[in-house]
Amino acid sequence: MHGLWERLSGKLSTVGKYAILSAIPIVIFGMLLSYLLNDFVYRRTLATAEDQAELVAGLGPVQDVRARDITNGERSLRWHSLVADLEDTSLGAQGSTVKVWDSDLQIVFSSDSSIVGHTSFNPEHLHEGLRGETKAYTSEPAADGDEDILSVVTPVRPSASEDPIGVLEISVPYAPLARAVKRDFRIFYVVLVIGLNLLYVALFGVMMRASRRLRERAEEQEHLALHDVLTGLANRALFRDRVKQALRVAEREQQTVAVLLMDLDRFKEINDTLGHHHGDIVLQETARRLQATLRETDTIARLGGDEFAMVLPHVPDPAAVVLVADKIRAALRVPFIVQGLSLDVRASIGVAFFPGHGKDVDTLIQRADVAMYLAKTAQSGCEIYAVEKDQYSPSRLALVGELRNAIEHDEFVVHYQPKVDLKTGEVKGVEALLRWEHPLRKLIPPDEFIPLAEHTGLIEPLTSYVLNQSLRQVSEWREDGLDLKVAVNLSTRSLLNAQFPDEVSKALKKWRIPPSSLQLEITEHTILADPARAAGVLATLSNMGVELSIDDFGTGYSSFVQLRRLPLTELKIDKSFVMNMNVDENDAVIVRSLIELGRNLGLQVVAEGVESEQIRDDLTKLGCDFAQGFFTSRPMPADQLVRWLNVMSQPSVN
Repeated sequence: MHGLWERLSGKLSTVGKYAILSAIPIVIFGMLLSYLLNDFVYRRTLATAEDQAELVAGLGPVQDVRARDITNGERSLRWHSLVADLEDTSLGAQGSTVKVWDSDLQIVFSSDSSIVGHTSFNPEHLHEGLRGETKAYTSEPAADGDEDILSVVTPVRPSASEDPIGVLEISVPYAPLARAVKRDFRIFYVVLVIGLNLLYVALFGVMMRASRRLRERAEEQEHLALHDVLTGLANRALFRDRVKQALRVAEREQQTVAVLLMDLDRFKEINDTLGHHHGDIVLQETARRLQATLRETDTIARLGGDEFAMVLPHVPDPAAVVLVADKIRAALRVPFIVQGLSLDVRASIGVAFFPGHGKDVDTLIQRADVAMYLAKTAQSGCEIYAVEKDQYSPSRLALVGELRNAIEHDEFVVHYQPKVDLKTGEVKGVEALLRWEHPLRKLIPPDEFIPLAEHTGLIEPLTSYVLNQSLRQVSEWREDGLDLKVAVNLSTRSLLNAQFPDEVSKALKKWRIPPSSLQLEITEHTILADPARAAGVLATLSNMGVELSIDDFGTGYSSFVQLRRLPLTELKIDKSFVMNMNVDENDAVIVRSLIELGRNLGLQVVAEGVESEQIRDDLTKLGCDFAQGFFTSRPMPADQLVRWLNVMSQPSVN
């Protein structure tokens, strides 16, 4: 039975299952009610028969019965008169049979004379009559096809105060009398049946509506569980599932699958400047343009924030994917019109391929993410994953653990690179540059461990280390009569930390260094991470008397207006422009323009990457204030710097 229901339910809808399951209790209730109703009709029929029998017993022919009426039996006219009068009652109308029993339970009179003289073999009901009770009962038919018989026994008394001297039994077919009773309750019965049907219909209707709402809610919940609420695109869970499906097909059919991760450049500025509502509109429009650009077989997902992901199955070759990435970026280059404002949106895209870059979902997403950040850092727009550029390779991850250990065991050393005054040739200050003296790999350059420190949160303790070591060294130099200003590079985390100025203040007091002897260098990228918060921290540092320098200028996106609002004292031109300015006219123009800009803003200008005498001389002619580079000196430890300064200060011998 259970197996039959499982097979049947597998073919039925939820509504069908409910229709069957809800009908079962209704049918059971109906059967129970029918049983109760039949029982009620039965009891009511018996009661009616008893009432009629008592009525008959009160008729004239049964009044003042004498013992001789019992003894005479059929010869007594009283019983024949009773049969005649009985025909006028409902019992007589049903074709009744009359028997009169004496106290010995022997038939003394019957409308069927052939049974006169018979004795009862089931005297229970007759005894009740002799005890003065009126009772109705039914008996089963004697042969198949005959009807049930309803019999009523009532006492025969000489008078109401005397004991019964016999029993009057009236027998009629049960069915006609029961039908008469049913007719009396027909309206009740019809109303009851209609009520049951209406109840079933009502319950079924309620269930239909509830089922529809539940189904709609389930579909909505399923959609919400797998789709992004803002854009309607697939979410991370659905995207992972689609990638898995694509990989299974690709492995079976030996095809290539591309996983793309895309991040909107400078999207945070839109949110911070115009508000999140405008940002949401940009994200929705980005989703629409992606859907219009890619194929229906491709899956597009929003992973969170301004990060989108795409999986492209059946990729012919990497060049085709690069072409798709170019189409995406071209679609996004069309200005976004948001409530009357024209917004310029750019994107960086990273690409990873199955099976070349990974054979599972997590690896492909992680490597596409690495490529995307490389594209963002290099401002190239699109990058394909390359293991040699992956800073998150196993060897890099091992280096992170060693980096934490290096901080705890003081394996770092600070080198200093002089900044030379181009007008006087004097060294007025130095830049502090951190080096890692690894116990096995010897000296590790900052380009290898600084990015790791930034991504793992270790950059702040490193910044604090450089700050304190540099101020301690300045303090020692001042005791030896050497007055040098030291510049320390400031990380994004430190710049956005509202407690950092307090840390600087404590360090200056600890080493008894005037704030004017400390210069903090920040990059354009650092400021753009959160301009408002950065401006607040820089204002606090400037009010303390600490000098501020903007490093690598010309490689970011900071505007002249923004630059003018910052409390800067120095502008450093990035070495990428300085190193080739004598052979590249464009670089020369940029350097000249930046020097003019710094002069107009009242800032001192420092050129990095000065590696030849000609470049130094050209910078001097252009009015640059300071030079820093290998032509003057490479970064060196503090004691070596002191010896170098002593040599530089000695007069030359012709």
